[in-house]
Amino acid sequence: MKIVIKAFVASFFIHALYICSVMLIGFLKTSQYKPDLVNAWNHDGALQNEVSFGTVVSPSVYALTFLGTGLICAIVIMFYKKPV
Repeated sequence: MKIVIKAFVASFFIHALYICSVMLIGFLKTSQYKPDLVNAWNHDGALQNEVSFGTVVSPSVYALTFLGTGLICAIVIMFYKKPV
């Protein structure tokens, strides 16, 4: 049972690191975005007033990756566990 808890804690930290890195990348892309307003006036279309980066993933995918990462972490912990 101890291996399962350690594996899910490791999986939680891996997912937290992933989510924080995605948010940081999105923040950096958004803060460094410079719209091309000079050339946009030459076109007849409407000017863009919103910017979005990224994709939307179903929450069930995150649940499956959490369980899969936990399984991989449990296997790694079992192989690297020192004999007592």
